[in-house]
Amino acid sequence: MPKLPALLLLVVLTAGCGNDPETPAAEPPKPCTGIDSPEAGAPTELPLGLPLTAGATVLRVETQGKTLISYAKLPGDEDDLVAVRDKVLAELKTKGYIASNLDAEAGFEAEAELNGTHHGTLKVTPLCKDLLQIRYKVNQ
Repeated sequence: MPKLPALLLLVVLTAGCGNDPETPAAEPPKPCTGIDSPEAGAPTELPLGLPLTAGATVLRVETQGKTLISYAKLPGDEDDLVAVRDKVLAELKTKGYIASNLDAEAGFEAEAELNGTHHGTLKVTPLCKDLLQIRYKVNQ
């Protein structure tokens, strides 16, 4: 028969084996099922002379007042968020953009503010399995 202190220690250790309630569990990537298809009439290039990263496809472009919001997809996964953001920022720099306030939440998003040619933001997030979404939000 086990000793009471050893049994109590086992119960305490087992109770601590669950997930931390403060840290959300990573969800598996969602299937693409149509969300990765360009919207009807979507342009093949980004507006305002924004460079489109090699391998990327424009999904849609929206206008909200004087703000243009463009969405593109690019192959990649959660581990590529910062690398893709930095690659896009390097390309934007060649067009006169200056990046500031870089931020990243591992596995969720990587973003930056844009100044220079136009003011706005860049945000890279997972779109679906094996694809990332790049959102360009630029004031005209």
